Amino acid sequence: SFLEFLSAKGELLEYLGAYDAALEGILAYTEDFHIALLFVRKERQKTGIAKGLFQEFLKLAKARAVSRITVNAAKPAVPVYEALGFEAYGEETTKDGITSLPMEYLINQEMLGRTVTVTVDRPYGSLHPHYPDTEYPCNYGYVEEVLAGDGEFQDAYIIGVYEPVEQFTGVVTAIIYRRNDSESKWVVTKDGTCSKQEVIDAIG
Repeated sequence: SFLEFLSAKGELLEYLGAYDAALEGILAYTEDFHIALLFVRKERQKTGIAKGLFQEFLKLAKARAVSRITVNAAKPAVPVYEALGFEAYGEETTKDGITSLPMEYLINQEMLGRTVTVTVDRPYGSLHPHYPDTEYPCNYGYVEEVLAGDGEFQDAYIIGVYEPVEQFTGVVTAIIYRRNDSESKWVVTKDGTCSKQEVIDAIG
């Protein structure tokens, strides 16, 4: 099945290789940063090669402001991806005799707890510029120091401030990852505390 896949799609992939005297490991991925394969020579496994390849791949993803990396992990490889920081986001499926689990790595989680300043361009109570029936139930803006997946400044919701503001300094309390978009959204609060339900209620 892998040979058929490579014959059909191999030229469409990007590759990273780990070399010693020869090629010891390889990571291939699609343009939307989905890992198509990650292999290490059997005699070189558990020596940090897979981790090293992934760290290089992660640098590329961050440089292109990607918010998430995905993989359909074959069942024996699930513990490897879990060790790299991946989490399951769907159910196991079996195709062509191979059972796999959809997994994702969410980028920029290290920003949780950081203090940032949000410049507000959609204040609390204002109307959406393209959907005039939609009113903003919270202040919404951007963090100038960080670029998001769309090449623009990082978008952020401000929760807990129920009046229009032009600028707000607070703590990144949550990150919203959208599976149909390369761009994530930050949730910023005054003291770094709010529940998942509060986030849903505020922006749902």
